[in-house]
Amino acid sequence: MADYGPVERAVRAELRGLSVSVRDTADAALCVSLAAQIDRARGAVAAAQAAKQVHDIMTALRVRAAEIRPVRSQVDELRAKRSARAADG
Repeated sequence: MADYGPVERAVRAELRGLSVSVRDTADAALCVSLAAQIDRARGAVAAAQAAKQVHDIMTALRVRAAEIRPVRSQVDELRAKRSARAADG
């Protein structure tokens, strides 16, 4: 992980938070590759173009992850509240 630049580390962290695997999702792998290019870019134009692509891909991945994430029902919400109250005291 020491070899990763700051943009690549940030992208990888967000992908982990979304539970999106670089091994299983081509868009995620592309996004990490573009992030690495940004970290190594010498020119502002190349970095800006890659940054735009990273932004667009991450937006799409966030939407996809939100669609896949299970929706909590009212029963789930009540159970969570009951568990929180029990933990408090």
